[in-house]
Amino acid sequence: MLLNRARADAIMDREGLDGLIAVAPINVYYLSDYWGALMRMRRSFYNYALLPRDHDKPAALIVTGVEHLRFFHRPESTWMPNIQSYVHPVYCDRRDFDPDVEDPEHVEYGMKWPIKHDQLSPRDEEYLQFMEGNRGNASVNALYALKKAVQDAGLTDARLASDDPRVGPWLQEIGLPDIKVVEGTTTFRDIRMVKTPDEIAIMRKVAKMNEEALEAVIDNLQVGMPRDDLEIIYNTEIAKRGGRGLYLATGQNGTNNNMGRVLADETITFDGLCEYRNYHGDLGRIALCGTPRPDIVERVKALEVGCETVLRVVKPGVTGREVSDAVIEAVRKAGFPGFFFATPHSIGLEHSDHKIPIGPTLPGGNGEFVFEENMIFSLDMPYYEIGWGNLHTEDQILVTANGVEPLTNCDTSLRIRPGG
Repeated sequence: MLLNRARADAIMDREGLDGLIAVAPINVYYLSDYWGALMRMRRSFYNYALLPRDHDKPAALIVTGVEHLRFFHRPESTWMPNIQSYVHPVYCDRRDFDPDVEDPEHVEYGMKWPIKHDQLSPRDEEYLQFMEGNRGNASVNALYALKKAVQDAGLTDARLASDDPRVGPWLQEIGLPDIKVVEGTTTFRDIRMVKTPDEIAIMRKVAKMNEEALEAVIDNLQVGMPRDDLEIIYNTEIAKRGGRGLYLATGQNGTNNNMGRVLADETITFDGLCEYRNYHGDLGRIALCGTPRPDIVERVKALEVGCETVLRVVKPGVTGREVSDAVIEAVRKAGFPGFFFATPHSIGLEHSDHKIPIGPTLPGGNGEFVFEENMIFSLDMPYYEIGWGNLHTEDQILVTANGVEPLTNCDTSLRIRPGG
């Protein structure tokens, strides 16, 4: 299970919530373990997940009726016991739905495809019976299916949080006038910040594939090659490993006269972001084609000290500010007095998988960034000096009960390739 149910319970208790409604595909996935076709399309409002605070009330997943086939063959696709489906009725003579004569919560839904009855296998017979069992139980759209799930859970007058609170007035409009739905985007991020064992296993894999892909990019680095080619290599290497590249950002000196090709004897930075099963990998490295100047070598060595400091000082209860201050001080003492920026962020289903300001919330309005056990984070250490060049290191790290466990190798040394 992806969901950290104990943490969700504690945060719902703290915020006075009777449950959660997920709208965004990543949050539906997080609550339910289900990742369907419409979610892969990133369509909002076509799938929902309902998580009651009371474990005795049924959690529910809302899906299109087409997905009945998936659940027939793979019932383990979700742990949620209440699967509510919807179908959009399509008629030969019209495409509209008439609520005056048709019930939006009990749409007739049976087999529509031709059936060759004399060649049915026993499994086919089971599927036909399964589908007939759903006849008349579908809703006309996802919102009406969500309404039925709320009713099944006895939450019609409850206080729920959603990552898109527009569903509150919509539910009121279709017959749940006493329900209250409050803004919950930050609530979801707060819950997701501490990872379950299943999530950690996924993130170990995405961290490893990201590291291997980025090393492959650096191995192919040559003076004069288009920097766009580097991202193509990165995306290809991630795909080979079963993931998906999101971006490979590269930075190099000479912004005013070179935005397209790799320069000799200048640092080039890599910031690779990818995902595997919707969980992110984030990694930063530095390379150079040719011969590095002494000041480059000195500054990169100082950044290595900063990375070592991260591994030494992070533990549960330490704040992000404390870590940033310790890293900056260590890098400066190691011979890089101009270094000034280091910032941690949690990572998971989002690049920044923790409470971040939205709407009227001002910077700092969510309080301190505090490391917790089973959080996975990276520490961005970028540096750009106009006329000098670029540096950037970043690794993916798991917070343990007493410290940290790196998920990437934390080798932030300068990668040197042959010059032109």
